[in-house]
This record gives sequence, C-alpha cells and structure tokens, in this order.
Amino acid sequence: MMGSIATYNGVVDKRTAEQRFWAFVDKQGDDDCWEWLGSRGAKGYGQFGPPRAGQRKTMVLAHRWSYTLHFGPIPPGLFVCHRCDNRPCVNPGHLFLGSAADNTADMIAKGRARYAAKLTEADIEVIRSSITGRWGERTELAERYGVSKATIARVAPCSP
Repeated sequence: MMGSIATYNGVVDKRTAEQRFWAFVDKQGDDDCWEWLGSRGAKGYGQFGPPRAGQRKTMVLAHRWSYTLHFGPIPPGLFVCHRCDNRPCVNPGHLFLGSAADNTADMIAKGRARYAAKLTEADIEVIRSSITGRWGERTELAERYGVSKATIARVAPCSP
C-alpha cells in the first residue's frame, strides 16, 4: 500500500507514498510541530491521498498516516490525538493513541471544547436544588446562568 505508484492527469509519479507524504511536510526540529503543507479539511486537519493499486484515491488524515508510518496500524476504534493541539502537525512525537473518551477528556483538559464551562460546581448545586418542576423554570435558569436549556437539563436531569 505505501509503495504504490500514483498517476496524476496521466503523469506517472514514481515516488513512494511515503516520499510523497514527506514532500508535504515542513519538518523542523524533533520537538517542533511538523506542519502539513498539503490540503486540509474543514476542521484544519491535513489530508493525504495515498494511492491504492487498482482503486480510486481516497483521502486519509495526514496525522493518522504519520502515526501509521512510525508506529504501525491504528487499532480499530482508536483516535490519533495531538499533544500539541496543532491539527496540521504530523510530528510522530506529538501524536498518541486514545479512545473517544480520552480524546474528549484531553480536549476539555486543554480548554479546546467548543464551549467554555460556564457553570461552577457551586452553580450546579444551586441549579439542582432550585428545580421544582415548575413550567418555564429551566428557561429562567438558563437565562440567569447564560447557558442553554439543554445544559440545565444535563446538570439537573430530572425533577424531584
């Protein structure tokens, strides 16, 4: 798979997939991020199209390709996470395997969640003790704390 020959617009590229991969990497020092210079997806992750003999070219995430080059196959269900939080980075020293839960915990611990935690533990206790089941109560609490009704429902899932 990594040694297939690619054809682009009828021109044969005799480089290996690994050679083509590294042509798109700005490789710096061992501890630095190695930026992917090729195409990137909407979320900022590098995309690489390794050729597959007799098949259409499919894109893979560049950091996953880098991990596989250096450490071998990625077990099913695992993510390749970034220690550096730099999505286009393909430095194998910055990559580690984790479950979906590990990836989410890492994201939250590093403050990269799409939402910032607005509720403190004290807020959550007050919200939970305030729930009486009155109509409109969750809407009022959501407005008071600047969060969505869904957030209130998550921290206080059921009425007393």
